[in-house]
Amino acid sequence: MSCKTLPLLFINLGGEMIYILDQRLRAQNIADEKAKKVLHDIIATMFHKRFMDELFKPQPLYSKKAMRTVFDRLAHASIMRLNAASMDKLYDLMTMAFKYQVSMCLKPRDIILVTLNHLDAMRNFVGDAAEIRQQLDHVYRLLMESFASLTMGNIN
Repeated sequence: MSCKTLPLLFINLGGEMIYILDQRLRAQNIADEKAKKVLHDIIATMFHKRFMDELFKPQPLYSKKAMRTVFDRLAHASIMRLNAASMDKLYDLMTMAFKYQVSMCLKPRDIILVTLNHLDAMRNFVGDAAEIRQQLDHVYRLLMESFASLTMGNIN
């Protein structure tokens, strides 16, 4: 299981990033169309098909620094720009929220349910953007292929 953890970590941290960015864009009264474009650009980049195919290959986790770099680049995949302090706060909030969700999981399979919840939320963010929805559907299929058949012992 440890070599299959990377996609779960990435999707969940990405989901938290989208929640936080959406909240901040609304709090700053960014125009709806501009905010929507920012979120769509980030989600489309996050779930690019080739990247997801590579991410789902069994491999060890990225280092903390590498994971932070990936999310730094993702956050800047749109017209939005964050300074270093804002990016640090964003990443800290993402990791804190995900750690809390993991701590609330009663059994190992719950983490997969949390991941599916993040994917569903991102589907809601992209609305009727067909191309991005197809990317999310692909990731959903990859998740099912990777984790649906695992026994409770294999998930541990």
